[in-house]
Amino acid sequence: MQLLLAEFVIDGLRMASMNTPDMLANSLSVVGGLILGEFAVDVGWLIPEVILYMAFVAIANFTQTSFELGYALKFMRILLLTLTAFFNVWGFLAGVILIIILIATNRTVNGGHSYLYPLIPFSGKTLLSLLVRHKKRN
Repeated sequence: MQLLLAEFVIDGLRMASMNTPDMLANSLSVVGGLILGEFAVDVGWLIPEVILYMAFVAIANFTQTSFELGYALKFMRILLLTLTAFFNVWGFLAGVILIIILIATNRTVNGGHSYLYPLIPFSGKTLLSLLVRHKKRN
């Protein structure tokens, strides 16, 4: 339950930063996250490990280049947390299998490709362009 609560708080911070002027958005979301995290641990709502896990997830979301895949993974993460909360280890295993099946079989909305496109079907040039960024020349 603590991980789900932290997930919704991170979403709230993200929405608040989107509605804040650009020059203040990053600093306010970082300060807000620090203050809320410290308060939640002091009050006893969250344990420090949950803050660490969710900080890792929030930073990993910034490395995701595909907006669609980021939201798909977020939905799958919440599904996995819910299944694990209700069914313990069996829920976790079922959730992992379900996530693998869903990501492998679904397609993106605008591209018509699989979420695993550069890997399945394999396209070396596209995979290289995702891993190595080239500066555009004028």
